[in-house]
Amino acid sequence: MSPLRATLLAVLAAVAVAVTAVAAMGTPVPWAVLLSLPAGAAVLLTALFSGAFDADWTPEPDLPAASVCLHASSLTDRLTQAAGDPYRFTSRVQPRLRRLAVSALRRHPDTKDLADLHDPRARDRLGADLHRLLTAPDASLPKPAELAALVRRLEELL
Repeated sequence: MSPLRATLLAVLAAVAVAVTAVAAMGTPVPWAVLLSLPAGAAVLLTALFSGAFDADWTPEPDLPAASVCLHASSLTDRLTQAAGDPYRFTSRVQPRLRRLAVSALRRHPDTKDLADLHDPRARDRLGADLHRLLTAPDASLPKPAELAALVRRLEELL
């Protein structure tokens, strides 16, 4: 908030306190002014330092493009977070890998009409271990070498 607006707000608050003290409690005017000064100072400091009244005009971040969502290299930071937390793997990494696998399988002529990964053709094409990693609700992040092999196999489908 600008200093001018903060000062005006503080003066308004101090006047309101002074008027209330005089009208409601019958306080003499000099004492009402003295009582209203701390209230005005508190409002002034709060308005100057809080920043709560400032509008945030920054634009919303752009949504990621399809190439970013489906590209396996964008998963690097998610993998480091998911290494210690299985829930992060099943809620963040696994759905992205699943979309990547479905996209790759739909490019192949045999599985062009594939609805989801629970189709037996998807299991045959992906292999049992990769299919389990992508579809099992209790799947956890495998060791880095094993994950690299599985992602390499997934990239070969692309």
